[in-house]
Amino acid sequence: MKMPRSAVIVGYDGSPDADLAVEWADRAAVQRSAPLHLLTSLYDPAAVNLSPATAWYDRHLAELEQAVQDRLVGLASTSVTHELIGGPAVPALVDASAGAAMVVIGARGHTQAAGLLLGSVSQHVSRHATSPVVVVRRPEDTESRRIVVGIDGSGGSAAALDFAFAQAALTGSPLRVVHGWWHTRPGRVEGLSNPINDIPEALASGERIVSEALAGRREQYPDVTVETVVVPRPPSVLLTEESATAALVVVGSRGRGTFTGMLLGSVSQDVLRTSRCPVAVVR
Repeated sequence: MKMPRSAVIVGYDGSPDADLAVEWADRAAVQRSAPLHLLTSLYDPAAVNLSPATAWYDRHLAELEQAVQDRLVGLASTSVTHELIGGPAVPALVDASAGAAMVVIGARGHTQAAGLLLGSVSQHVSRHATSPVVVVRRPEDTESRRIVVGIDGSGGSAAALDFAFAQAALTGSPLRVVHGWWHTRPGRVEGLSNPINDIPEALASGERIVSEALAGRREQYPDVTVETVVVPRPPSVLLTEESATAALVVVGSRGRGTFTGMLLGSVSQDVLRTSRCPVAVVR
């Protein structure tokens, strides 16, 4: 199947988090007047025999096809397509991201254990996709509409801020722009462009980073309500705390102090693991 251009792509495997992902993706597609495309993988690494000639395959295919048909009922999107693939979901979703508006996936699927970090679909897709990736879980505060975005002055956080402003404008949500940094030892602060020796100076530098990041964007999105937070807290800890009262947390795929290919320790991956609401990873 030829995938629609600029579609909202959602990975679906019949799990509860995948159901939430479809709901989120359906709303996003309607908000953007974009097509919605569901992608379902028949691949199961736990299966003994993956051959299409087996009875297991026929039963698995029938179950997934029925689950997809049931899930399509009641969607608000007017342009919906679906694709069943035989291979693993991760490379298919990463390939699909090249022409997508975004990729939406559940935080955990059928084959993922609670708390799994390495090897999960959400972790791998968020690291390698070329479009924004939204990883969906049920928000702790189901009434909140607030979008929280973490910035650090890097190019990745600038892209995250653009996405957050656009999402806030589409949904009529308030936007909370937060900046935090690490203390590495008493009297020294890192996570900014240069080491800073005292908290007042660090706060002033953080305020400058936020002010420069917002320059021009407030004028571009005059209807978006914006508040800012600058505190000496590790970014991943700060964003996880903020997620408890947010509808969405937005982060850049890599900011200051992260290295290409690094998984453990990066802010985006830490937030994906610990957030209490959906997370958008933007590059």
